[in-house]
Parts: sequence; C-alpha cells; structure tokens
Amino acid sequence: MINDPLVKVENMISMSKHIGKDIAKTHGISLSEMKNYIKPKEIKAIIQQYCVKQKDDYLLNTLILQQIYKEVTNWVIGIQLCSMAAQGHLESHWDSEQNCIIFEPNKETLDNG
Repeated sequence: MINDPLVKVENMISMSKHIGKDIAKTHGISLSEMKNYIKPKEIKAIIQQYCVKQKDDYLLNTLILQQIYKEVTNWVIGIQLCSMAAQGHLESHWDSEQNCIIFEPNKETLDNG
C-alpha cells in the first residue's frame, strides 16, 4: 500500500458524491440525512486537502483515500454527536488536557430512560 502509485482524480465532484454515498451506506445513514451532515463541496475540500497537488491535478493513492474516508467519517460522527447533545441526549464539555470535546450520556436522560 505504501508503494501504491498516485493516480489523478479525474472528476472531483463525482468522487465527492461517491465518497459521501459510500460512507452513508456504510453507516446506515439515508442520503437525505447525510446532506444535513456534509455536502459534496465540503468533501471536495477534504479531498483537495489530502491529495498531492501537481500543477492543476490532484493525485491520490490507497493510503490517501483511506485518510479522506476517515476524515469524512469523523466529520459525520462529530455532527451526529453535536446533534445528540443539542437534543439533550448527551452532555458535552471541553477537556483542556486532551484538547477536545468530550461527550457523555445525559444522566437525566438515562434515569428517565
């Protein structure tokens, strides 16, 4: 995998839509729901962020594609967690040591559950 050749992304928008659909299918998310989490233009920006740029071309290999999938998946999960916190199902707080948001079950929801 490390020695995979770099290949040119021929159609960035088509690839963005394919990645979004694939992640939605993998995680059991409807396409209409997925549109609330991430849009193709945002996936396109992630692809461009991770690809190797040569002149006007964007190149990737298997390792880069895995990083793109991981980043988009993390984005979707992050939106889902924030949505659950906004609905009161989860509590959230900032952890300065870990430099991230921590999500925990809402104790009131668990007690009434």
